[in-house]
Amino acid sequence: MTRLIVLFVVLTALAGCASQPPVPESAAPVPVASDPQRCDSRAECTTKVSRTLLFVLDYAAAGAPLVQRDGRLLFTPADAPLTDWPALYIRLAETEQSTFALNAQCRAQACRLTVEQLLQIYRSYLADQPCAFTAALCRFE
Repeated sequence: MTRLIVLFVVLTALAGCASQPPVPESAAPVPVASDPQRCDSRAECTTKVSRTLLFVLDYAAAGAPLVQRDGRLLFTPADAPLTDWPALYIRLAETEQSTFALNAQCRAQACRLTVEQLLQIYRSYLADQPCAFTAALCRFE
């Protein structure tokens, strides 16, 4: 008898669900463009550190002074020769769920690139779409 009651309750519940109008499927989530300066995993952080090193090496190859490293900070030393290349200050991401930061300062009367242009180039390197330092602006973003 108990089994019949339980079976009746289950069938009644199923019948109630069947009479409900179907729930429309939600639209597929819109992909959010990720921030190239952010890393969400250890592997992504490691990859972006490598891309940052490529950025600073290519920057030096283009004529800028070499940077130095102090922990997670890469910077143009104060005693570097003055050039028309901005001095760099890059803070590497510490762990996953953190960001890379770039700042630059023009030490000469005029520099070949603005801070905004350098940031755009740096972000292109982080996104694995490097562009040339000689280009006025990258075709990124």
